[in-house]
Amino acid sequence: MRLTFLKSNKERIISLSIGSLLFLLLLLALFRFTTPQHTGVEQPVFWVTPDTANQTPEQVSLLLQQKAKPVRNGVFNPGFTSYRWWLALELDVQEPLWVQVANPHINDIRIYQQGEQGWAETYRSGDYYPFKQRALNEADYWYPVKGHGKQTLLIRVDKKGESLNVPLRVVKQNHLATYLSDEKMIYGVFFGWILFLALMNSFLWLSLRDPIHLFYILYLLSSSLWVLSQWGLSFRYLWPESVDFTSKSRPFLSNLSYLFLLEITARFFTMPHSKPVFTKTIRVVQLLLLVSSVGLLLTRFSSSSALLRYGFLGTMNIIWLLALIIILLSIWKSYRQQPTLALFFFGALGFLSFFIVLILIAQYNVSGNWVFFVTKYGSPIGMLGESTILSFGLTQRYSQYKRDKEQAMQALEQARRETADKVIQSQEEERNRLARELHDGLGGLLGGIRMGAHHRLREQPEQQQWIAGQLDQAITDLRNIAHDLMPVLLEEQGLDKALRKTIDRWNNGETLTIHYNSDVQNRYPLSMEAGLYRIVLELLHNIKKHAEATEVQVEFWEEGPGKRITLLVEDNGRGFDATGTEGLGWKNIRYRVAYMGGKATIDSNIHGTTVIIDIPLNNERTEEA
Repeated sequence: MRLTFLKSNKERIISLSIGSLLFLLLLLALFRFTTPQHTGVEQPVFWVTPDTANQTPEQVSLLLQQKAKPVRNGVFNPGFTSYRWWLALELDVQEPLWVQVANPHINDIRIYQQGEQGWAETYRSGDYYPFKQRALNEADYWYPVKGHGKQTLLIRVDKKGESLNVPLRVVKQNHLATYLSDEKMIYGVFFGWILFLALMNSFLWLSLRDPIHLFYILYLLSSSLWVLSQWGLSFRYLWPESVDFTSKSRPFLSNLSYLFLLEITARFFTMPHSKPVFTKTIRVVQLLLLVSSVGLLLTRFSSSSALLRYGFLGTMNIIWLLALIIILLSIWKSYRQQPTLALFFFGALGFLSFFIVLILIAQYNVSGNWVFFVTKYGSPIGMLGESTILSFGLTQRYSQYKRDKEQAMQALEQARRETADKVIQSQEEERNRLARELHDGLGGLLGGIRMGAHHRLREQPEQQQWIAGQLDQAITDLRNIAHDLMPVLLEEQGLDKALRKTIDRWNNGETLTIHYNSDVQNRYPLSMEAGLYRIVLELLHNIKKHAEATEVQVEFWEEGPGKRITLLVEDNGRGFDATGTEGLGWKNIRYRVAYMGGKATIDSNIHGTTVIIDIPLNNERTEEA
């Protein structure tokens, strides 16, 4: 058992290691794939300045000339901000270009371009405007730049009260289609994998009827919708006109994800039909998530002040942190009883937490190519890894549930077996006691009466002969009953010889002719031999009492060898309705057959009845010495 456990653990570790290595390689390939290595894609240098006094483009242009702050890696990341920002981008246009602001969650973005009449607003979009205002039907903000020569763009971005991240890229017109198709391929891989996980757990839910798989599917759905919102795809495809919900969709869907994740946590370490851990605490946090979600839906987020948005989101962050603490406590509490499941859940949470930490770091004033990668793809990758590990964990949970159920069934079967053994033992002891009392008590009494009657009726030979015959028959019947109740040969010489002697006795004194044939010479556990002996006697008594038969065939043989022993009892009587109500005798027969793990087959008609009983010899009950 221990070797099997170690072997299964070793195989599991190898599988997880290979899976982790493949996922890491995929991650590295994705990171390299998303860096601007394509021909025609450029990370431009631009200058930034805060808009602390609601400046005009002219004022900003002069301000940038005096104290501009250059951004050299194409990503501006001030973190949480309480005011607007201006970005100045200088381009040397030799062919049509597209400027990409690769963050679909800027509330208000305006682009100004200098012309003969001065600075003119040429583009306005953002989460506060319907999706159709975007120049290109894509989630990010795209601005076409045409003409020739030096051109300067002023870009005003507004995300007061929230974290701001502005990645800028310049893509040549003839490379735009390839660039966008690569991006869509990444989306397809992600949602294809999520769909696979959802289908797998749908199958498990329909098969097992375990609610945890339903909650896991709901978690996948809410988290996937959150990723859609993170990528700006939900605004594009699901609610292109609902500008207010676009601003609050991510915190709302994050609430739903945490709500379902808490439910999964409670059920993950609890087998079906058992009480989840931390029930009251989890319900309190889930209630807070529901209340904050309703408050979020009722609030007009887009027109709220920056202070209100910041306070509301801060409160929700505290609730999410509380949910994570409860999840960690659940893992810690369950580790001793279910270490494998705890490690799976901890691994899933750790993978997601790693990317969450990177995202949080990226919200502050840091730079590097990884910032763009983490901001755009960190959450989906974290969710993908977490969901995959959780799916493996659910599979492991199901395997453990099967093992626990099998152990419980074995324990229940052992308890039933011990109870049955006690019942059978009590019956045999009672039979032996009754046989001894009949043989020693009533048998001796009848013998004494016979001797007394012999002396008293010497002068009446006819009466003496009649009474002697009756008493002899009573003594013979009594000895037969005692022998059937306690066959000494059964324990001393085995089933075959005990049955041969019993059937010989029946053939000498009954109207039935019994043919006995057996090729079984082996000895079996006494409980099994006694059970088969009782079954044969019960069948013979039933035939004698009800069947009106003249001949009976009793056969024993062993198949395999050593696989099963088969008993056949066949008579030429009038038969009976095998589907009708069974008497006490048949119930005893079926009970004994079930106790030995066997199967009884009955075929009865007007020409007779055939009973075939198969007892497996490899059954644990038949192996007990």
